[in-house]
Amino acid sequence: MNLRIALSASLSLAVVLAALVACFVQNSNHARAEELSRMQREWEMVAAANAQMRARVSSHVPGVANGELDATISPRAERGGEL
Repeated sequence: MNLRIALSASLSLAVVLAALVACFVQNSNHARAEELSRMQREWEMVAAANAQMRARVSSHVPGVANGELDATISPRAERGGEL
């Protein structure tokens, strides 16, 4: 009978410890997910800035000052050519 009580108590203790470990892991995963989300937003802002600068560089016409990027204006119209 004592063996049964000891095994039941140890099993109960193991279940409680497993639940505590699961709570700790879930809490740390939540914190890591927030940090990852923050890093992803920063990366997306850097990627957008890089894309904007790449568009500005690729649209540059030698001898003409860079203006604001506008998709409605054709490069020929900016150089004074025909539409």
